[in-house]
Amino acid sequence: MPVELIKNPLKLCRIIGEEMSSTVVEEDINVPDVSPDVYKILYPSARVIIKNSETAGDKVIIDGQVLMNILYAADMEGRPLSCINASADFSHSIEMPGVKPRMQEWIDVVIQHVEAEMINARKIRIRTIMDINCMVEDIFDMDLPMDARGAADIQILRETFGVKELAGIMKDKYTIKEEMELSPEKPAVDEVLKTDFKAAIKDLLTMEGKLQISGVLCFSILYKSSNEGSIETHEGEIPFTEYIEMPEADSSMESTADLQLKDCYLDVYENEAGENKKISINANMDLTGKTYKDMAPEIVSDLYSPTCELEAQKESYEFDEFVGRGIITTVIKESLSINPKSPEIEKVCSMDARVIPNEVKVMDDKVAVEGTLDVDCIYASSFSGEPMNALREQYPFRAVLDMVGVKTEMHPKVVCRIDSISFSAISNNIIDFRIVIATIVDVYKKKTKKLIDKVEEKEGIVLDYNTLPAVTVYVVGKNDTLWKIAKKYNTTVDAIAKVNNIENPDKINEGDKILIMKNMRLSKK
Repeated sequence: MPVELIKNPLKLCRIIGEEMSSTVVEEDINVPDVSPDVYKILYPSARVIIKNSETAGDKVIIDGQVLMNILYAADMEGRPLSCINASADFSHSIEMPGVKPRMQEWIDVVIQHVEAEMINARKIRIRTIMDINCMVEDIFDMDLPMDARGAADIQILRETFGVKELAGIMKDKYTIKEEMELSPEKPAVDEVLKTDFKAAIKDLLTMEGKLQISGVLCFSILYKSSNEGSIETHEGEIPFTEYIEMPEADSSMESTADLQLKDCYLDVYENEAGENKKISINANMDLTGKTYKDMAPEIVSDLYSPTCELEAQKESYEFDEFVGRGIITTVIKESLSINPKSPEIEKVCSMDARVIPNEVKVMDDKVAVEGTLDVDCIYASSFSGEPMNALREQYPFRAVLDMVGVKTEMHPKVVCRIDSISFSAISNNIIDFRIVIATIVDVYKKKTKKLIDKVEEKEGIVLDYNTLPAVTVYVVGKNDTLWKIAKKYNTTVDAIAKVNNIENPDKINEGDKILIMKNMRLSKK
């Protein structure tokens, strides 16, 4: 009768590859007919939306859109602050050997630099330089040999296989729709100059059959008021809670969730008093949840039969086990100082920041992330010749995460984001600011495991009992086990333990003498 292996699948992930690819999106933008001529570009900014990504043969294909905003001083009396908004679609592919369709890709975009130049007073060329980080995972089933049956007197050796299983992975789309009104002390909106959106997950709860994700959407609006064209800002936060259905989840499991902000819209319209003070927000995001389960199944590590010849074929698996996620916030408190020859500060209009991780170092029980923080600021001055001005500075940042169990050879995946920005002018030439950076690190450990995949029964060797000694004395060598000895002499662990009065078959010592009786040894069929 053939030997049948009883198997159970275990869902794991294998990192096929991780690549960083740089790309440049360049666009010539014509100033809209309703907008004034450009006198001086103050601050160009960009936000990237990944509209679609998919894996193909040995590559990842990415389709995205760059949303661009240019703040400029208009070439007219008073040099008022004006803006241009534009968008540019792009496609990019990243070569990655081993990638196949329907694998899981993870995309993160880091904008390295945005620059704009005047071609003339009615046309601007803007360039966005970005790094696209891509990691591809192959989610597969490892077939664990749990038992074997079919051969007479089959002997099975079991071992505990400790591993963290990817119990479930689900993606969901979530939309925030909210309406609000500017406070009475805020002037009405005449023209929206710039909007900004940030979203972050603040809390994650694993529940029975689902994940509860709580987060916050932060938004800001820079606008020209209807009150003599003053430059105003308004900021707000919208908390949200979403549930991702995860049939495999229960409260004992560990989970992670990631958020990717998509299309976001902000509209201003009239309230009952006829003032442009009402704001409607529509923000779309993708949520991805993963749930992990600590497993320790007892699997078949070896087998044999004293009465028939069995050949076990093994298959080698390579996988990347999720070790854990670490999150840390880093506060950067610094000052921006204007150039002595620049106009003095009368009012800070807006501040923006971009975090760029440059180096990741994995150490024992720690992960260090170093990078730079680019800070841009628009301010108004009392100097009529240059009423609107820009400041730009770069600062280093470093985040060190304590992650127990992490080792230097492990693999990190890192995301850095700006959580919040606050600022104030403390004099007519210095602006203090406080920026909070959130650093999220996932760590993976590469593992290999050989498992019995197939067992075949073959013709064995018939023992000539006339040539066997009545008793064989075996001296236990280094790394010997009763299992190895029993398998070598065509007998069983129980038979050896009984004859030799061994109370604990798992405990024998080097140099011990084991008696193998002739009648204990069985002939192969």
